Amino acid sequence: MLSGVAARGAAIGEAAERRAIAEGVARLQTAFPELAVRGEADAIVLAGRISREDARLRWIGSLLR
Repeated sequence: MLSGVAARGAAIGEAAERRAIAEGVARLQTAFPELAVRGEADAIVLAGRISREDARLRWIGSLLR
């Protein structure tokens, strides 16, 4: 019985992680249209070039807290 509860909890957690990654990808694509943004199993990957002085990078940093 406990293994069923654990499996359900794991499934809920995985679904929440997928949702959070998808939402993060959408927000980052909107904020950084010049970058390629993709979601992976447990990460969001940004590819492209952007200035280190770009103020939007602080916004990304705030998402990591």
